[in-house]
Amino acid sequence: MPVISISPDSFSGESLPEMLPALIALFAAFAVILAGTIIILKIKNRRTADTDSLTGGKNKDKFFRDCEKLIKKTAPEKLSMVVFDIDKFKLINDRMGYEEGDKILVRLHNTLKDCLDSKEPFARISEDNFACLIKNAPDAELENRLKGIFEEFQRRNSLYVKYPMVFSSGVCRLGQCRGKFDAVDFTIAVDRCNLARKSIKNKQTREVAFYDGKIREIYLREKDFENAMPQALENREFECYLQPKYGTKSHKVVGAEALIRWNSRDFGFVSPGEFIPLAEKNGFVVELDFFILEEVCRTMRQWIDKGEPLVVVSVNQSRLHINDDDYIWRLREIVDKYEIPYEYIELELTESVFTEDADRMIAIMNKLHELGFKLSIDDFGSGYSSLNLLKDIPADVLKIDREFFNGTVNSKKGRAVISSVVDMAKNLDMNVISEGVETKDQIEFLEEIDCNMVQGFYFAKPMKLKEFSELLSKENSETENDTKEETEDNETANA
Repeated sequence: MPVISISPDSFSGESLPEMLPALIALFAAFAVILAGTIIILKIKNRRTADTDSLTGGKNKDKFFRDCEKLIKKTAPEKLSMVVFDIDKFKLINDRMGYEEGDKILVRLHNTLKDCLDSKEPFARISEDNFACLIKNAPDAELENRLKGIFEEFQRRNSLYVKYPMVFSSGVCRLGQCRGKFDAVDFTIAVDRCNLARKSIKNKQTREVAFYDGKIREIYLREKDFENAMPQALENREFECYLQPKYGTKSHKVVGAEALIRWNSRDFGFVSPGEFIPLAEKNGFVVELDFFILEEVCRTMRQWIDKGEPLVVVSVNQSRLHINDDDYIWRLREIVDKYEIPYEYIELELTESVFTEDADRMIAIMNKLHELGFKLSIDDFGSGYSSLNLLKDIPADVLKIDREFFNGTVNSKKGRAVISSVVDMAKNLDMNVISEGVETKDQIEFLEEIDCNMVQGFYFAKPMKLKEFSELLSKENSETENDTKEETEDNETANA
């Protein structure tokens, strides 16, 4: 085995002691360079770890650290946390593509950068959610400042996208967010902002909400409702009501709409306006829809068994059914169980269901129509109307939204709009029903423009199944008597 040896002669005639200082200096320089490189890499990695990959700005962790630094210099009472997002941003991604959606978020980040003070930290904290810590001010002043930022973004964004964005924002003053040892808890602040933000979500009349104790109470109450719903359904606390539909000219019952009511053992009567949006949010509305459908079919079976003539009953269907592959199968299973002819079941869908996956929804509707179910579009005119879609929807009935109708008959232009909607629907081979009808003037106007049906308190409020069955039976008896009397009169006249 060869042996390698190093002698002092190997160093070009210089002795090792003479070279030692130079070697030490070389190794020291190398160590400094290595340490510097490591520090640079750590700083670079730290910056990368602190950066939002989409916007290039701060991420959530860095935002919270900057908030903590700021709070050491400024009293909490002088600051407010704000969290906001763009309503229906998923729809924007679906319509324009994720690449354009990302560009919109970058524009929003840049707008915040230019509109906020350099000492007011902000960041994209998730998806389309942004948070910022801004100087405190009275409610009106803070609201105007936020609206000004949103307007500036709309101005910049309109140069690229001709699509208006609607914001929902929640504000929480830091003085309301002290945790243990009187320290400010920024996580609590963000959570409370989100509670305020969600309280106005999709309400286009408001963009800014301020957190207060009432919002927290509402949130806790809603959580109690959500937790109680499954057991409430099992306990039959939910009940099906029917609201009659009347012929505009005959003033006779020609159908009904099935509605759900909740008389809770724990909470008492819970308004549909409270629990239905919650059920939509957590998906439980699917089970409520099928429950109501079964109650309707059971009642219609009783009418058939008693020899009573059937009327068409409309049953509301949530948009969540769109993504359920078993939807049509479950629907048919219930209706077939009670042997109800499909044409007496009208499936009512709000026009907003077409804003998410119109092609899939239209395909499902075509299938249901082929099977024989009747289909209606509810809340027409509530804000999502698309005449282009309307021509492709295989609907039998168009329902004019009560908000669209109320107060409109008093103006010439309003009457012209409603009349045009009725004419358009008839040209598309649809019947028209107006809901929320409460006055004689409204009835006379709708009769004048040949609207087919009306629904509202002018004729009848929603009623229990037994009450509706009695009303229907009474009307059928009166109709039979009228027919009998008319026949006898004819026979007498001919004699």
